[in-house]
Parts: sequence; structure tokens; C-alpha cells
Amino acid sequence: MSRPLRIEFPGALYHVTSRRDRREDIFVDDMDRARLLAVVAQGMARFDAQVLAYCLMSNHYHFVLHTRQGNLSALMRHVNGVYTQAFNRRHGKVGHLFQGRFKAVLVDRDAYLLEVCRYVELNPVRAAMVAEAGHWPWSSYRTHVGLADVPAWLGSNELWSYLLGREVQSDADQDQAQRAYAELVVAGRGVTLWDTSLNRQIYLGDDQFVDRMLEAALPSAKRSAPVPKVQRSSTRTLSDWLRRCDSREEALFRACSQSGLSMTAIAAELGLTVGRVSQLIARAEKKAVKDG
Repeated sequence: MSRPLRIEFPGALYHVTSRRDRREDIFVDDMDRARLLAVVAQGMARFDAQVLAYCLMSNHYHFVLHTRQGNLSALMRHVNGVYTQAFNRRHGKVGHLFQGRFKAVLVDRDAYLLEVCRYVELNPVRAAMVAEAGHWPWSSYRTHVGLADVPAWLGSNELWSYLLGREVQSDADQDQAQRAYAELVVAGRGVTLWDTSLNRQIYLGDDQFVDRMLEAALPSAKRSAPVPKVQRSSTRTLSDWLRRCDSREEALFRACSQSGLSMTAIAAELGLTVGRVSQLIARAEKKAVKDG
């Protein structure tokens, strides 16, 4: 069976999952879980994205992601790649951790945003790991209902505003949204979302939504290897940038942002880990922002 089409565009909403190879656990303990969330926080900042809901299970995870840029594949390569390196380093392992590439379902925001978020957070309940969603500490549920602080990378306020149909402007608004969301999750315990609403493997929406998404993807689908305008200005190789730039950090940053080289490709050419390349690029980005 051929791989499903991957549709990426600015503003897209996805339900993303990734599973351990051979269905083994991707977390040995809570330190691993905390590490993955730290990697996710880094990825959201770097790739201009936001998590709206998440749940870390034993051998897989769920994220509902809003990408402000059309860059889901790059974002998830970063998350899975950096976490794999951290996991292997901590536990003395080698090789890949996840089973193939991640799975992404494109979500109709207007019809299914709240549905997919509560579905994600009810996973431990459906798996009989806990009796209530609030008993599982490794999901966004406790944050969404006001039982935990909101990290910068989690869009609880966006979820609350969507639930209310208006911006959250006061503590009373926030309390109202949190109560309403808790009731929504309780009411969703028996809902079988994918059985009734999954369309053509990768869409959570009706046929009209599928048509709109295919139309949105059509311009890029007609071109092979589309490259953003800022990148088309340069066809230089990594070696070219290393010769031209004052530092290795700047060279990697330019190769990635202007020549369109992926962090994976850069890491392979230099014999570095993807995580190390990400760190060097981040250092150059910070310097570029500071220098104005």
C-alpha cells in the first residue's frame, strides 16, 4: 500500500501519532516523558507551531498540532530525531526508536477541533489505565481544566476561546471555559471518533473538507521539490557556506534557511547528531536576532 499523501500548508491542524518500533515502550520512566515534552517545547518554538492537546501513552504519543508554517514534516523529524538521540544516550541504546514515519491526520478545525482534543485526552481512560482523564498526569487535560499551569507551547487559551466562541478576557471567562471543557470530555467517553469520521486515511472531515484541502495542496503538488522564495535565492552547498561564513554556526543556519538543506542532511554530512545541528542553528538564530 502506498503512503498517504502528506498535505502541509500554513495554518493546518493535525492529529499526530508516533509509535515505538516493535510496539515496545518509548518511555522507561517519567524522566523520559519530561524529556519528550522538553523536546516538543523546543520544536514548537523553532518551527513556529503550537500544541492544542497531547497525551503520552506507553508505546506511542498523541499530539494535536497547529502549524503556522507549512512545515509539519520538518517539525516532526526534529521531535522524533532529538528525542531518539536523548533516549538512546540515556539508556545506552543505538538505532532508531520509532516505527517508520509518524502518522498525521489533517483535521477540520471548525467541525472537529474539540472532538479530537478530548479524544486524545481520553486515551488512558479507554485503555483502562485510569478511571478519569484527570488521573493521568501526562496529558493536556489537567491544564485545560485549570488543574495545572499552562506552558508556553500549549494553546489552552486558544482552546478556551474556541469553546466559548469569543476571546477569554477575564478569570470568569477562563473558569467558564474550563468547566465546559471538563463536561465535554466526560460526555465523550463513548465516542468512537475514527470509526465514524476518518476520511481517506488522513482527513478528519467530510468530503467538502477533503476537496478544500486537496485544492490547497494542488499548487505545491504540481511542482517537484518546492522551495520557498527565500531559499531559491541560493543554490550553495553546505561546503560553500562553510567557506563563506565566519563561523560554523552561521554556515549551518544559512545552509538550512537559504539553501533548504534539512538538519538531517547537514548532520549526516558533518557526522553530527541532528540535536547538535539544531543547537548550532539555534545559536546562530539568536545571534542574528540580537544583531538585528
